[in-house]
Amino acid sequence: MKSRIFLLTISFLAVFNSGVLCGQHNDRLVIKHIDNYARTLSSQPDSAFYYIRMATAESEKNNDPFLLSRCYYNLGYYYYLQKQLEKSKAYTYKSFPYAGKARNYTIAALGYNQLGLIDRDQGNYSSALQNFLISLDIAEKHGLMRNQSVALNNLGYLYDLQNDTVKALKAYTESQQVAYGNNLKFELLATYNNIAILEKKRNAKKAIDNYKKAYVIAVALNDKYEQFNILINLSDSYAATVAGRQAGFRYLMQAKKIAEELKDQNLLFYLYFNLGGYYRTLKTYDEAIKNYHTALQFSERGISQDQKWSLLQAIEQVYSESGNFKQAYFYKEACNRLKDSVFTIEKNKAFHEIQTKYEVDKKNLRIQLLTKEKIIQQNRKELILIVGLILVVALLIALWVYKNRIRIQKIINEKENEIHKKEIVRLEQEKELKRITGVVQGQDQERNRIAKEIHDGIGGTLTGVKLQLSQANTIMKNKGIDIIIEQMTLVCRNLRSISHNLSLNYLKDKDLEVLLNELKEEYQYREEFQIEAVVYPEGALNSFSESVKHQAYRIVQELVANISKHAAATDVLLNVTRHNDLLNIIVEDNGRGFDNTISKGIGLKNVEERLSAINGSMIIESQLGRGTTVIIDIPI
Repeated sequence: MKSRIFLLTISFLAVFNSGVLCGQHNDRLVIKHIDNYARTLSSQPDSAFYYIRMATAESEKNNDPFLLSRCYYNLGYYYYLQKQLEKSKAYTYKSFPYAGKARNYTIAALGYNQLGLIDRDQGNYSSALQNFLISLDIAEKHGLMRNQSVALNNLGYLYDLQNDTVKALKAYTESQQVAYGNNLKFELLATYNNIAILEKKRNAKKAIDNYKKAYVIAVALNDKYEQFNILINLSDSYAATVAGRQAGFRYLMQAKKIAEELKDQNLLFYLYFNLGGYYRTLKTYDEAIKNYHTALQFSERGISQDQKWSLLQAIEQVYSESGNFKQAYFYKEACNRLKDSVFTIEKNKAFHEIQTKYEVDKKNLRIQLLTKEKIIQQNRKELILIVGLILVVALLIALWVYKNRIRIQKIINEKENEIHKKEIVRLEQEKELKRITGVVQGQDQERNRIAKEIHDGIGGTLTGVKLQLSQANTIMKNKGIDIIIEQMTLVCRNLRSISHNLSLNYLKDKDLEVLLNELKEEYQYREEFQIEAVVYPEGALNSFSESVKHQAYRIVQELVANISKHAAATDVLLNVTRHNDLLNIIVEDNGRGFDNTISKGIGLKNVEERLSAINGSMIIESQLGRGTTVIIDIPI
């Protein structure tokens, strides 16, 4: 039995640093910040985050769509590396309108590629496929060869995940042709490596050929880590056959030199793990155990629990193969303690097989002793002992069956309780949704009633009074009355605006983009602050259901009203993006901000209730003195 080998495969994603686009803009400070971000991203992520935030702030001051598209994309990529996928998605969406304005097709292709990676990591393979294909289409239309290779590599990996090796190999081959034809060395290295991994089970010779091609490029790039990775893979491929074991060992020794030169504990862990597997294949168990224990010493820092668990499992198996069942049982116990919660049925079966072998050895010894006594003594005492042993075993088996039945029944009861609790939660959520929907509908009906009262009652009365004053003043010609008439005209217009904003009929007659532009014009007329409204793509808001349009408008109206009441802002950005079946809304101001940990006011609670009614979600980012950003996703 061969030990499990860890393969360091490439997770392919192009890091977008300033080197791709330098020279297209002269904002040296922003480019310097982006350079520092790219330089520190892998080694000092906190510093990288500081630099990209500084670059974003400078770009926002200059309102440069080209640089803003780059900064927002890189913020999204930073959050992707930090596994904060929702924030990554929000900033990636935010980059699209600016990329469109600046015709920055590189960012557009990278952005859709990044959305595909997020969907892939979340298991949304159909959506990931769509985003990778959009990225590939943009790259092909605008001659972006590096982006083509990236998208094709990611498509190949996605097909491989779904066990469609034919499509995976086709995508990798196309990526290889693009990378080779355009001298894209890193992309070509990644493609050779991915093809080798795909071919490993199908054609060992092709896998080895591709690993060797990748190794030549890794040496040319002086990438020691990738050299180590490929040498380990080559060793594993050669060790699969008896004839290739000597070559496999040579590659392991080359990998050892690199690991010791870099003094990297992770690399040393993988090295000794694979050396243990090599000696285990030769059935040189003492050497295998020695190397496995050396790997165990390097597993304390930077090695995941799953990898450490696999090492303990390999140690347990090599002890079992060498006949030392007691040590095998000890390491199986260690495996059980380390990762008991995720054991599969087959791992439990292996555990019981080892334990059974150990128990059988003891029982066989007893039987042999009893047999010798029977030959020597030939008396009835032996029969009594044998019968007693059988009874003990029978009782133990009966006890085990009984305990096992109790355990299974306990698991069944726990599952039934869990299902019952989930059903109660579902009913409560359904009840709460009905309550929220009723509250929102009640609020809207009350708004409509108030709008009618204002328009037909107060508005009509004021209009009548204004007409009477105008008629009376045609004779009197009093300038003071003319001023009063002008003020009443302004009041009537404000009342008309208020009644329209409150009325449901007013919302039904217009699409969402028109309503948002009218809201923008209303606040600009008041001269409270400047509003910039960005809608992407063009015409994206023309067709919505009445429910989504109504709730989305009321939500934006409430957020802008909150800014007017509390933020003391001078600039407000309203960014609305439609992507497939998702509406993304970002409302950002430069006001005084607030403490996000304190309880929310009535306005934000109203927004949450409206979002609950349409299954939407909201993220609020705010710091005192540094403004507020509200990110909303609404499924459409």
